[in-house]
Amino acid sequence: MDEKNTKQIILDVALGLFSAKGYEGVGVSELTAAAEITKPTLYYHFGSKEGLFDAVCKENYERLNNVAAKNSVYHPNPENYHEDIHKTLCNVVQAYFSFARENAAFYRLTMANLYMPPSSAMFEVAQKYHFEQYEILGKMFREMANYHGNLIGKDKHLAWLLIGAINTYIAYNTESDEKEFVHRFMHGIYS
Repeated sequence: MDEKNTKQIILDVALGLFSAKGYEGVGVSELTAAAEITKPTLYYHFGSKEGLFDAVCKENYERLNNVAAKNSVYHPNPENYHEDIHKTLCNVVQAYFSFARENAAFYRLTMANLYMPPSSAMFEVAQKYHFEQYEILGKMFREMANYHGNLIGKDKHLAWLLIGAINTYIAYNTESDEKEFVHRFMHGIYS
């Protein structure tokens, strides 16, 4: 195996194990056995189990955050309800739903990361990547507020609410059409 391939195999195996058992539930011996590598190989590539967890988070959260950023670009059209906020939110929701379906193991891990105790060694590792999503969607709501004054100052709150609602639907595998989801979410925006 070449070095790049070995590193990716370790990342893939770690994602599966961390997703299934949580960070604390997986030992280094289990990781190395599942990846068919030695402990020195794991330490060479990642430095530690924590370093491996960080690399798993970095690789996958970057993909998720890129999807969120790409799909949260707001193109104002305040004269047409379905071509303005509604369209942008549908793009965001559809992107999250698709990403979660296509990356189920990682998305399960993100959900677990949300509820790690702050005293956990991994809390800060996961949160630094996770909170980028809130910044991305907060920016989207700030841009919307330039055309919809009722959103001014609500960007952070709305970003948290939107991601929380999306995660609830994903966690419970609720079959939902993104337009219906956005319709329900938007009732709260205009209050």
